[in-house]
Amino acid sequence: MKIDNSILKHYLSNVMFITGTAYAGKSTMVAVLAEKYGLVQCGENYHSRVADEIIVPERQPNLCYFQTMKDWQEFLNRTPEEYEK
Repeated sequence: MKIDNSILKHYLSNVMFITGTAYAGKSTMVAVLAEKYGLVQCGENYHSRVADEIIVPERQPNLCYFQTMKDWQEFLNRTPEEYEK
């Protein structure tokens, strides 16, 4: 799908992306910024309501790790290479 850059720039003009590794404080920073500036907080797994209906584990394994891993410990103990994916 191709979307013209001017359309993307318009709709993403007020969007902030907070990234980082596990337990870096991303969710905390998002909550603080949302409260301070009256923003909408799209927290962790915000997308899952839709994604859970359409993702295919074999094609998008890193979007459905809750379905493919036995527990949170397996998720946290992934190798750096697995995190990078």
